[in-house]
Amino acid sequence: MCAQQTLPFPLHRMFEHLAVDIGRSFELMPEKMQDAMQTCVVCDKFHMCDYNSESRYFRCPNRGLLDELEDMGISH
Repeated sequence: MCAQQTLPFPLHRMFEHLAVDIGRSFELMPEKMQDAMQTCVVCDKFHMCDYNSESRYFRCPNRGLLDELEDMGISH
């Protein structure tokens, strides 16, 4: 549960946009979620993608993970 609180805001917004359950994602793929958080923080689009998740999704370096979670049907 603590990891969810440190989820970078842009990544949190992306999860909301895709209706992916954050808690369940951490349960199923804790290592990949940690990697996604680190990737998000160092992303050169970090300060831009929090306001327009739809268009930034296609350039998101975590898109593979997001697609995988969405395909698994991990929604809230």
